[in-house]
Amino acid sequence: MPVVRRFYIFLILMLSNTFLYSQENDSIKPRRWAFSAGTEYGGIIPTNESLNFYRHKAYTGYNFQFLKQTDGSRDWEKLYNYPQIGFGVFALDFLKGRDMGSPYGIYGIYNAKINQWNKLKWMYGVNFGISFNSNVHDFDRQYYNISIGAETNMYISASTGLYYEIGEHFDLGLNVKYNHLSNGSTKVPNKGLNMASGQLSLIYYPERIKPIQSDTIYQPSEKHNTLEFSVFGGRKDTFYQGDNRDDIKLYDGYEYNVYGADLLYMHQYSDKSAYGLGVGVNYDGEYNYQGYVVDSTLYRKKRFSHDRLLVSVVPTYRLMIGKLYVTVGAGVYPFKTTRRYDNNIIFQKIALQYQITDRLFASFGIRAYNFHVADFLEWRLGYTIIKNKNRK
Repeated sequence: MPVVRRFYIFLILMLSNTFLYSQENDSIKPRRWAFSAGTEYGGIIPTNESLNFYRHKAYTGYNFQFLKQTDGSRDWEKLYNYPQIGFGVFALDFLKGRDMGSPYGIYGIYNAKINQWNKLKWMYGVNFGISFNSNVHDFDRQYYNISIGAETNMYISASTGLYYEIGEHFDLGLNVKYNHLSNGSTKVPNKGLNMASGQLSLIYYPERIKPIQSDTIYQPSEKHNTLEFSVFGGRKDTFYQGDNRDDIKLYDGYEYNVYGADLLYMHQYSDKSAYGLGVGVNYDGEYNYQGYVVDSTLYRKKRFSHDRLLVSVVPTYRLMIGKLYVTVGAGVYPFKTTRRYDNNIIFQKIALQYQITDRLFASFGIRAYNFHVADFLEWRLGYTIIKNKNRK
């Protein structure tokens, strides 16, 4: 099958690159790495109108993972119960649903243990990456699937299951898994493709790493109150939703730029968590333009006499995992002028932020509304202006 061949070619390239890198970098200890192979079988969840009547919902999946075992040598590893981190490659085969394409890709991995009973472990995992080779909505080619509008998409998955230790070197696992493909409204339509499956996996440990035992009493790390300034940019695809919509091609529209700046105050109240409040301003091209149809042709014009900025206020929560932060927020545009098909003043956002230095950071995230409709992707660069020790 073509998807399987592409997957194995991709896997060979990844293995070759990893091998060469490990030969050149003595700091990587091979005994810390484990390797996992898995297969899954499941179905598409009918979350939009085009999928309600879609007959070929079954699919299979394949993945190979490179897992680094943590031992508690860093404080965050102890806090999160010695997780596994790494990267993997995957491929999906929609069997009879060929109009979905044959997605494959690469992703980052975070696995952690919930509990353990002798040799039986209860684990959960979160993956985030990028996928390629989806078939997109194309009216002319009779691809009517409105779930996917781009060949390249974000790949997000979450799983939980039981693993049983077989001897010194193997774990056998059985999971339930959820997968999501979406492009974050960089291209419409973008209803998103959601899947659920059962997964069987086998992990090989060249050597099982045991947590470092220490006689010292754990000392909580310093907590800080911070003020962060950041700028962001993005781009989104839109489609016309006004009068005479039936006179033009389905999903005709324009692409617009989005950019802005934010100030975010965060109060760290534990080793893992912080909360705070952000305020920002941003320019949204879609907000400043209005489409109209004349003689079956779509045009656009300025909506206001001059460009208007959107002011936002965003209560925020942050989960801190070493240098990687997961930030979520629910915000409001208090002064937004709404219209019939753009009446959302409440929005949600989630982002992954990486601390490049103690002050400089970069992040990638998504802004959405109604908790499930993507608005645009955010690419952000920022700097911590103030970082004061929290005395409480």
